[in-house]
Amino acid sequence: MKVNGRIQLYPMLRVAGFLVAGIVLGTWLRGDVPDCMWYVALLASIAVAFILMGRAVAQTVALFAACVCLGGSLVVHELSSVDVALPGGDTEFRAVVASQPKVAGKVVRCDIIVTDAPQPMKVRAAFYRDARAGVLRPGVGIKAKAQLEKPSSFAGSTFDYGRYLLFHGYSATAFMYVDDWQGCRVSLERLSVVERTKIVALRIRERLLDVFRRSGVDGQVYAVLAAMALGERVSMSEDMTDDYSVSGALHVLSLSGLHLGIIYAMLMILFFRRRNSVVVQSAIVLAVWAYVFIAGLPVSAVRSAVMLSVYSFVSLLNRDKISLNVLAVAAFSVLVANPLNFYDVGFQMSFVSVLFIILFYPVFYNMVPVKARHIPILGYVWQMTAVSLSAQLGVAPLVAFYFGRFSCYFLLANFVVIPVSTIILYGAVLVLLTDCLPWLQGALCFVVVKAIELMNASVSFVAAIPGASIDGIEMNIVQLLMVYVIVFAVYLLLPYIRKLLWVYR
Repeated sequence: MKVNGRIQLYPMLRVAGFLVAGIVLGTWLRGDVPDCMWYVALLASIAVAFILMGRAVAQTVALFAACVCLGGSLVVHELSSVDVALPGGDTEFRAVVASQPKVAGKVVRCDIIVTDAPQPMKVRAAFYRDARAGVLRPGVGIKAKAQLEKPSSFAGSTFDYGRYLLFHGYSATAFMYVDDWQGCRVSLERLSVVERTKIVALRIRERLLDVFRRSGVDGQVYAVLAAMALGERVSMSEDMTDDYSVSGALHVLSLSGLHLGIIYAMLMILFFRRRNSVVVQSAIVLAVWAYVFIAGLPVSAVRSAVMLSVYSFVSLLNRDKISLNVLAVAAFSVLVANPLNFYDVGFQMSFVSVLFIILFYPVFYNMVPVKARHIPILGYVWQMTAVSLSAQLGVAPLVAFYFGRFSCYFLLANFVVIPVSTIILYGAVLVLLTDCLPWLQGALCFVVVKAIELMNASVSFVAAIPGASIDGIEMNIVQLLMVYVIVFAVYLLLPYIRKLLWVYR
């Protein structure tokens, strides 16, 4: 089949792109354009697409317009459901704890969902720290009296904290003193199926984390293990987090394709003889999604789970398994479920890193002669180098834009972190599975602890090297976009550059 340009090979990439355009446009025009206009425009563009059936070009334009209107209608609907009117003064309400509490000085912070509001709403809550605050766990119900306030920025801060909370689904913030709340039974019937499932999954995560604690893992070793294996990062110290950030190894602490890929691979090995069965593949995909829920549904893990689900399906059809279309399907699914995910830094970094690996990995990998790549050790090292370079090329501008930092020795850190993290993740799963065999669990736990200590020491060593990172980078959105325009322009020119080099050899 002849196609009109390479972009025609990736139809879902264009669909996802126009959906993103609609989300950005809907956010920008919110307040200036009535929300109902997006719904009217969506229905009109779909109707026009049906009327133009048989006229390919015109119908395609109408369908792309429908994608833009879909993105706009989704984001204005989501923002309208989050940005709600709040009662003035102190308000009595019932709520359920919806995240793992984190101790921060004299307060305990966590997310709660108010269940008796006209529409359940998520609140960023802070409880004055006392003995009773220790009972706060995911799923615990509370009865409280406090003032619900609109998310706002801190005085003197350039970071728009209020917008950050709003775009992460928080309708309000609240602070509660000792006498402002008490535990009680709260019905979860008004919560969505996803929220109820997530709360149950977080309870399961607490039990799994108890397995690590009972095994004698503690301190920052436990913090790293909890973050890598189950997505619980409230135990990480600021110094250790900063070491991972400066060294360029922070990505191993965020659940992503590496983590889910290992879970998927272990299950494939377990069912090796029947791996091509529809029943087995469906069970594996369900197990992967269960893990994502237990980890708290981080956006990067959701993206990986969607891609693995598509990968599992197309593997049964013997089709191309990893492509821009698969990535676009994952992006489309995540954004339709919640368009505000687009403004999540984890979403942006996760998708951009995979996009750049798909595009630039062959470019970097083919820079080394074929004979050298066939040498086992050298081939593996260069393969890992090509992946790291591709991912870093994609996320470095985002890291500089959001955090003002560029990690200079990310390759050095990843040479240790990636293989060691693989050992840690396999070991963590085996530690959980051998809870009924204390002698074997103890041996496995010893190996995992030593691996984490090695990784922590390596990361701290790299972070301590003079010039490990360039900090204080200031970049605005226009400069960020221009960087990506230049990178993609160079990518598109690569074939012509190769031809010129071949002619003048």
